[in-house]
Amino acid sequence: MKKYFYLSILVFLSFQFSFATTYFKSWVNGIESNTLTQGDFYAWEYDLSVAGGSANVKIIVDANANQLFDEGDIVLIAFTQTDGELEGDGPSDSSAVPDGRIYTILGPFGFAPADYLFEVTDLNDQSKVIGILHINPMPNVTVWVKGNLSIEGITPPDARLANFMFEASDENEEFGILSGLTDENGDFTINLPDDAVGNSFKIGYMFESQYSGYDPQPISYHNVTIQSGQNGPFTFNLNHPMALIYGQVLDENDQLVPVSGWGSIENLSTYDELEFNVFEGSYKSAVPFGSGDTTDVTFQLHFWSEELVPQYLIPVFWNNPDYSFVMSKGDSLEKNIRVFKTDTVIYVMAQMDGNPLPEKYETWASNDMVGQSYSTFSGQYLTTIPVRRGYQYGVRLVNTDYGELEVPPGYFLDGGNWREAWPGDTVRFRLLPSQGMITGHLSFDAGDPQDGNLESCQVQAFADNWTKWYDGNIDWDSLKYAISVPNDTFDVRFRCWDWDYLAFPDIYENIVVQDGQVDNINFILNYTHATIEVHLKNAHLQELGQLYHHISTLGIYPNVYVSEAQLQSDTSFYFKVCEGNWVINAPYLGNGYVPDNDQVTVSVSEDSSFYFVEFNYHLDTGIKNEATIPRQFFVKQNYPNPFNPVTTIEFGLPKNELVTVNIYNLNGQKVSQLFKGSLPAGVHKLQWNGQQFASGIYFFQILTENKNVIKRMILIK
Repeated sequence: MKKYFYLSILVFLSFQFSFATTYFKSWVNGIESNTLTQGDFYAWEYDLSVAGGSANVKIIVDANANQLFDEGDIVLIAFTQTDGELEGDGPSDSSAVPDGRIYTILGPFGFAPADYLFEVTDLNDQSKVIGILHINPMPNVTVWVKGNLSIEGITPPDARLANFMFEASDENEEFGILSGLTDENGDFTINLPDDAVGNSFKIGYMFESQYSGYDPQPISYHNVTIQSGQNGPFTFNLNHPMALIYGQVLDENDQLVPVSGWGSIENLSTYDELEFNVFEGSYKSAVPFGSGDTTDVTFQLHFWSEELVPQYLIPVFWNNPDYSFVMSKGDSLEKNIRVFKTDTVIYVMAQMDGNPLPEKYETWASNDMVGQSYSTFSGQYLTTIPVRRGYQYGVRLVNTDYGELEVPPGYFLDGGNWREAWPGDTVRFRLLPSQGMITGHLSFDAGDPQDGNLESCQVQAFADNWTKWYDGNIDWDSLKYAISVPNDTFDVRFRCWDWDYLAFPDIYENIVVQDGQVDNINFILNYTHATIEVHLKNAHLQELGQLYHHISTLGIYPNVYVSEAQLQSDTSFYFKVCEGNWVINAPYLGNGYVPDNDQVTVSVSEDSSFYFVEFNYHLDTGIKNEATIPRQFFVKQNYPNPFNPVTTIEFGLPKNELVTVNIYNLNGQKVSQLFKGSLPAGVHKLQWNGQQFASGIYFFQILTENKNVIKRMILIK
């Protein structure tokens, strides 16, 4: 869908109240009409049961022209619209006012001549309406694009070749939406306006969902200079994929959840990604094998659908080994997506200068085990996030499409942007006038690309032993950032959460702000052009759970590059790295297996993109007992601290003793017994993995026959 969907032209419409979605109207050249000629100015309108509510919209080819959504009709795309929201995953409301009505201006509309349906489902009360639209061809056409689609194993004419939509889109998107539909021979025509001549266009599939499950060759043609008369023909082929993955969205009772959304399959060796759409709770997709890939390639599944909320939680997929899988060419794999129902809420209050937040803010609650959910304030003090009882959640404030918080200039979020809450709790956020500012400049390493994924990048300041943190605002045009903060001492770091870029230094420590501005906290960003696969041979994945690991370049911390990864289902870590000498320590597994060697150094150059390291494990005691026997009992502070999510606890015994190691949360509740048993004299190291726990302060206890030592540690995600 093109930017013409997102044109924000405010049109006055009389305010009306409704208690369900009751109508769908098409506006053609400013007049209500269900008939349109290609190139006419088009907008749609429908009402919602509540102001500020959301609806799911499906655009459908009415193949039999009976004005009913029935068998044989083709769903082109499904997306969510929110009343008063100017941006979203598809066409958006053209008014920022949440008034119980969505009015979407699409501009010049060149959809292929056909009959269409618009199915709108109100996500508040599940009421539905159907809109209809008939599109006539553009008259007196003198410029057009021809093309043909073939599908492996299908001989035309065949109904399975019909109703694939192809588009012609110009680089500056000045000509609106221009498309054509295939017939039973796979042929299509895209009508163009006369002034398209001489402009550069892209010709390709309009909707990813239509080639999902196939290997498309090609997906599109680029830089096509349009000439008078016929352009093309352009040929497209859908081949059976080298491997196929498919599945459904299921609840905890294995019942189908018929939502629509989008997802992707990511190759964890090459980081190539292939997107797909989910319709009515089902999906299928090819998998993106890299050059030279044949067998045992590891992939990661991702999925997103805001239609799940409020009835369900959106699952957390980032580096989740439950959704990684190994495939070889020729495989077919079923991988279902599990979602959990919501049954209670967390209350969230927010204010600025004693008033409701001035912009449209959202608040999110997340738990890695069951998922995440959100709610919108819509100018009110209080909102509720639907969650599932029995789990603790991290709650944060958001006001952008990328899950980030942009604090208004001159303000900071009191206590930082993280709260821990149980269902039924009330979380409070206050935006207060800032007392200080941390600023700096971002630069890219010489020769590195500057067009990687920057949407997941953040600059953050941490205070009070990392229990409070403050998100910065980044201006990607000037490459400057600013973090509004209270008076305190901070650690400052830059992170790209998809690890497309690594930062040097890894962190600035002990930055003191006192009624003023601290400048020149600068970071160099280095593009991660290579992957280091670290394979754990003879490791037992079922005993490891969610295991994270860090590696860093040679140097004195924090003046190093640091990369992080999670263990995947093939017992490998895939680290995205830049050039440099990378020191890789063998992960401590804690399941009775130890590595044959402890450390490897890998020299990554600019001209190589893949490196392989293997640690071979063998069964041992499970506790590392160093040869040196201490003269007296000791307990070191855990390291690293803060940590995410694995930390090492080290202690020394001057004699054989019965030892118990417990983990407690801030409320004094024991959350884990890490070890209990007899240990010989010596130095011992244990690792605790806090992946399943929320960020916050925890305590570890080393209890012997004569000693009881408790130390504080901080888990931050």
